[in-house]
Amino acid sequence: MTPKSVAKRAAYSSPAILARRARILELTRELIAEQGIGRFSVAEVGVRADVAKQTIYNIFQTKERMIAAAINEYFDEREQRIRYQSPPATLERMIERTIVAGRAAESIPNYMSAMMAIYHSLDADPEIWLAIQRATVHAHKPWIEALGRDGLLQSWIRPEVLAEDLALYKSGVILEWCRGKLDNDGRLWREISGGLMTVAGATVPPARDEILARLDELAANGLPTYALPDHGPNAVAGG
Repeated sequence: MTPKSVAKRAAYSSPAILARRARILELTRELIAEQGIGRFSVAEVGVRADVAKQTIYNIFQTKERMIAAAINEYFDEREQRIRYQSPPATLERMIERTIVAGRAAESIPNYMSAMMAIYHSLDADPEIWLAIQRATVHAHKPWIEALGRDGLLQSWIRPEVLAEDLALYKSGVILEWCRGKLDNDGRLWREISGGLMTVAGATVPPARDEILARLDELAANGLPTYALPDHGPNAVAGG
């Protein structure tokens, strides 16, 4: 690395630049929530942040990287604010995480619609698509990986593929909610019940028995409720 490139990297790691970067990402999420991806404008973010458009490109290189960073940071910040009641990498954590995320999404429908439009697009930018994919698998991936490590998956199941399949199913349910075909409670029930039915078919006892018994309980008693995290300083506008 040349002295010039080292100096440039140091300049873009300064507290002032990092604060500016955080502000740009906050405004990126705000603009996506307001207008969606199709009308998203780097120039508009620059105007709101009082930052030159070229400065934004110097920090993020491309519009796609900026949007992907904004999506990733939103979900990371939200995750840090949640105080889960259930142990990690368990069936109950998957249920709790899905419900908490689903309830939080109810207040940012425009943002969710923009993400689903990208996720289901035939020509989505790969970086943005992967950012959304990462957010979609958050709820269930650790549990599935734990099932695989404990030998509780069918021999023909690959944990990473099962996690991706569940993400595809969940995103389809979320898309129907964005279209107004499902209400808030209907969306959560479909996400959780359909996801559990899929994993039940991929597991062996005693994991399968536990999943089926939990499904019976949920069908009889309804979904549990959990406290939602407080919105942090960089939450999506309106969310």
